[in-house]
Amino acid sequence: MRKPVLGLLALALAGMLAFLFLWDPWDWFRRPARVPGEAWEFKDPLASQKPGPLSQRPLHFLVMGIDHGQGRPPEGNQRSDVLMIVRFNERTGRIVLLSIPRDSYVNVPGYGKHKINEAYQLGGAKLAVKTVEEITGLSLDGYVALDFDGFVRLVDLFGGVEITLEKDLKDPKLGYIPKGRQVLDGSRALILARSRNYPRGDLARIEQQQRLVAAILRKGRERAGSPGIAWLLAAALENVETDLDLGRLLVLAGELAFQPALDLQACIAPGESGNLGGASIYRLDEEGLDRLLRSLQAADLVPEEFRTAAW
Repeated sequence: MRKPVLGLLALALAGMLAFLFLWDPWDWFRRPARVPGEAWEFKDPLASQKPGPLSQRPLHFLVMGIDHGQGRPPEGNQRSDVLMIVRFNERTGRIVLLSIPRDSYVNVPGYGKHKINEAYQLGGAKLAVKTVEEITGLSLDGYVALDFDGFVRLVDLFGGVEITLEKDLKDPKLGYIPKGRQVLDGSRALILARSRNYPRGDLARIEQQQRLVAAILRKGRERAGSPGIAWLLAAALENVETDLDLGRLLVLAGELAFQPALDLQACIAPGESGNLGGASIYRLDEEGLDRLLRSLQAADLVPEEFRTAAW
């Protein structure tokens, strides 16, 4: 039995070789011969083609920073102390960072009035997404949630982020970062993201968090066209909780890679700090937030009155 089987395999292999030689679907045999000594260059047929957009409308993703890690157990520390909508217009290349202060006192579907950072603790990412969609009227296309440990690993995975500080950051609880232009590793970037040692308190901390996200996006754009981007994104996925898969992330990376520069704007949902039953809260200015969102939808632009920094 063995010889007839081997004979059939040999006949099949010969048939395949003859088929490839005669039909030559990849022009292997019809290509001009390479000049001796000429450098051989592999050309990816997709390298010069801009990837198709995921959507004809701007995309909105929710980034959440969860308050545990770095030795802090998850139990009792499941609040999303960073809530930031990343809006990406694939047509124009503009990215807008819209932060929602963690103390925003809002309706959490099914639970009544709470600080918005409690939505994740009450019902996980799904409830946090639903809460943000309800107060903004936006349809979110995905989310990314990461704790302190995941943030540190993600920044280190990207080789650090470049930041310029106008003043020294001296936080007696977290550490010290000198002023000036520098590359922060994950641990020092976390100091910048967590520190509350600012005269303007939480709003100033939000601006620093936006600065870090902007730096990560810029670093991501630099790496987006590299041959190892698929590995990098696969490794990044291991450090976050998300409903985005590798395929969608690769498409987004391709979109970023084709942008000549990142057109970044940043803002904070307008409102004012207050007090309720002895607890600090942030009362959203619904009229101002509506004006901000209408400007984004109509002109893809953050009005000057709401901008937090010149990116």
